[in-house]
Amino acid sequence: MSQGGASYGGSHGMGGGGGAAKAAPKAPAPQTREQQLLAQIKGNPAALMQMSDQDALDTVKAIAAQPIATDGTQNDTFCQRWLNATGLANELPEVLDDVAFGKARRKTGADKLYHSDTPYDGNAATAVKTLKQLQTGNTAFASFGTHGSGTYLDIDAASNACNYAGYNGSQVKMFLNKNAKVATFSELFQAQSNFQNKHPKTYKCLVSHHTGTMWGASELKTIWLTSAGYNAYDAGHYKVAYSRKALTICKTIKGRQQITPNW
Repeated sequence: MSQGGASYGGSHGMGGGGGAAKAAPKAPAPQTREQQLLAQIKGNPAALMQMSDQDALDTVKAIAAQPIATDGTQNDTFCQRWLNATGLANELPEVLDDVAFGKARRKTGADKLYHSDTPYDGNAATAVKTLKQLQTGNTAFASFGTHGSGTYLDIDAASNACNYAGYNGSQVKMFLNKNAKVATFSELFQAQSNFQNKHPKTYKCLVSHHTGTMWGASELKTIWLTSAGYNAYDAGHYKVAYSRKALTICKTIKGRQQITPNW
């Protein structure tokens, strides 16, 4: 009555064919302490403030030892490494075409903001490339400045182009969206004070060893604010985004000669 099918159990069931048993896969190697600390802040920069001072110090040292991309897409600074390690550098913005951008901005009532780049190699296409990285790249380039490391934004298109686009750079426009957690000076002062009081050893290490840019300790505003839960800073005329998630960016990129006042 059998129709010549497979034997009971078949090749995948009970009584299946012989053959050597496969070796069990090796268990993954246990994480080092540094890896465990870095895992705590990945996706959660505020976890640094929940650590002991010693753990926070060891986390900072582990971040400082992280490699950095050398292809021009990342800045060789501690704050870039911090943004990489926490995942803030990898968060993406909302990118909309001109019509959708205008509708979304008017709906929120947000101000238009502008960011310009000048080509570091003199080639106009390079500035376009860096702005496309801002829009869709895997990692944001963290520009350093007096308000920390991040993406600097200006309320005035013409002034921003004059100061930062050079003669053949380019510009994009954007606004701070509903994901923006914006700090002002009072929140900055409180965040820095809280960090210094809770983590005195870590604070001293950061100020003493990780202020290698021309802006010195000002660059560390990125650390004080993002570890307190903020992802942007309002300095009045200028704003700084520490995560692109806080931004809605227009897809259009304008060359230096195409830029008009507050387009």
